[in-house]
Amino acid sequence: MSVKIKDVTQKNWREVEKLRVGENQRAFIEPNSYSLAQSCFEPEWKSVALYCDNLLVGYAMYGMEKTKGNVWIDRFMIDKDFQGKGYGSQCIKALINHVKNIYNCNEIRLSTHLNNKFAQKFYEKVGFKINGEIDSNEQVMIIKNI
Repeated sequence: MSVKIKDVTQKNWREVEKLRVGENQRAFIEPNSYSLAQSCFEPEWKSVALYCDNLLVGYAMYGMEKTKGNVWIDRFMIDKDFQGKGYGSQCIKALINHVKNIYNCNEIRLSTHLNNKFAQKFYEKVGFKINGEIDSNEQVMIIKNI
């Protein structure tokens, strides 16, 4: 499976906006339209489209927070039609490497809703660990020494 991370542009933003998580996941992540707008008005956040074998399967937003300089994967989602097929695991690994290379960092943060045990286990499988911090009612997870 070949993963490509591409900028969200005028050519693909409408397709990215149409990506959806399952009904039972909607309470855990902002709609892509919100995140796309956020990355337009807050330039420290970068929106990217996630492709596997040239098929758009997901969306992510990452960046470095202004105040503390921490690097975050602030959004990560795989469309409901592509979940459970290995796309998520491949895309998150590629995204971690992508973000690491851009910021030349050795640690990346993300946060998960306290009730989203599936996401917590998913991120733990690729090396993230809960660090005990809470960010906007979500638990912070960190991957280090990447």
